[in-house]
Amino acid sequence: MDHRVFLSLVFVLSGTFNVLVVKWANQQQVIGSDGELHGFQHPVVFTMLMFLGEFLCFIAFKVGRLVVNRRGPGAELDSILTQVSGEFHPLSMLLPTMLDAMASILLFTGLYLTYATSFQMIRGAALIFVGIFSTMYLNNTLGTRHWLAIFTMACGILDIISLDVQRVDYDRFTLPHTDHKSILAGDMLIIIAEILHGLQYVYEEKQLKISNAAPLQAAGWQGIFGMAITAILAICMHFVPSVMPFNESSRAVFDDWSDLWTGLEGNAPLILGLIAFTLSCAVYNFIGLFIVMYSSSANRLLADGLRVYFIFVFVIVMEWEYFNLITIMGFIIMQMGIIMYRQAIFVDWYRAALARWQRSRYVDLSADAAAAAPNSRPADVI
Repeated sequence: MDHRVFLSLVFVLSGTFNVLVVKWANQQQVIGSDGELHGFQHPVVFTMLMFLGEFLCFIAFKVGRLVVNRRGPGAELDSILTQVSGEFHPLSMLLPTMLDAMASILLFTGLYLTYATSFQMIRGAALIFVGIFSTMYLNNTLGTRHWLAIFTMACGILDIISLDVQRVDYDRFTLPHTDHKSILAGDMLIIIAEILHGLQYVYEEKQLKISNAAPLQAAGWQGIFGMAITAILAICMHFVPSVMPFNESSRAVFDDWSDLWTGLEGNAPLILGLIAFTLSCAVYNFIGLFIVMYSSSANRLLADGLRVYFIFVFVIVMEWEYFNLITIMGFIIMQMGIIMYRQAIFVDWYRAALARWQRSRYVDLSADAAAAAPNSRPADVI
């Protein structure tokens, strides 16, 4: 199996696991600091664990450099995983980390309030914003196919959101709040988060391709900055009062850390789930940056969009959600837009490859003509 196919598969599976384990944790009823049962609503904690996973990439990068220095540089290991670029500045990862921190807190909050399948399908909105922002900051050009695909995805997202507002009346198994406003708030938080993610992905693509940094190194610095930023946010969220449906904690704050320690006490399955989530985030974010560096942020999102199929299969098998014809229609419309966007990229690849082939053929013909010129003799003068 080609290593790119293997990495893409691991990327999709780890992303699928992240969504499912967070949704599973959200459904757990744990004892809070007040002695009452509460839902496990800790979006800041999940964000902190995500950045902890990215920090593990920095440790892996340092260990890899140590191995390379002792055993000598290897072509594949040194160039892809542990290369050191003199043009890379750690502070270049600060802005995307700030965007990622804010977007992740919004995403985990939205996932708590909505369905896992809706969460993943609405996340496809990131492809819309990446396409738009790439025209502003990467000087990319969107053709008619791209804009048609963006319009189709927007229609699919609108269908999914409108369906969720109606679906909450009969499909309540995984929802902590069964009112229309809560699920609509969750869906809108996901869209806002994807706007921030669109900016983050485009900025990362520009910085990584300019600096030629190792993906492990970039992910590691994001983990370092992210843990510091999230720690500051955690202190604020621990004391700032919140409103429904964001105040499930004992003290009615956004993220109560005293509830966290009480809820984890003696809860081995939940602790193991959080550890697995941290490790999975390390793999997911490293491979995501690898795809961005050696391809594009749009292709990262196209690969990430494949995990919706795995999530659909899981929730159907586990009977987490009910599906009807409108749900399937929204899913089909969304996938049609993604496929159209992917085909537009393939057309661009084909045209670029054809142009390179034509240029190389022209160079070869010019070289042959230049080589034959010295051997030619001038015509005899009569």
